[in-house]
Amino acid sequence: MKTKVVGARGTTLKQFLNSEMKDAEFRRHYEEADIELRVALEIAKARESKKMSQSDLANALKTKQQTVSRIECGAQNVTIETLDRIARALGRDLQVRFVPTRSV
Repeated sequence: MKTKVVGARGTTLKQFLNSEMKDAEFRRHYEEADIELRVALEIAKARESKKMSQSDLANALKTKQQTVSRIECGAQNVTIETLDRIARALGRDLQVRFVPTRSV
C-alpha cells in the first residue's frame, strides 16, 4: 500500500476514504478491519455528516472530547448502550445484525 500525503486541513474523512478506496490494497485492508475500527469509522462519518465536531458530540453524550476521539480511533471499547446513545445523539437508529459471512 502506498503512503499518500493528504493535507491535514480541509480534508474530511469522507473525502479521504473516497480517495483511498480507489487503492485495491487499502480497500482490502479496510474491508478486513476489525469490527471496532469499522464501527469507529461509521461514527466519525455520521458525526461529520451532521456537521458536528467531536466536542459537539461529546457535549451531547455528556462526556469529554478525548473520549469521542478514542472511540473514533477504535481505541475505546464501547458497549451497545453507548453505541445507542451515540446513534441517538447523531439523529440515527442503531441496528445490530448477524449476516452470513462472505465466502472467499
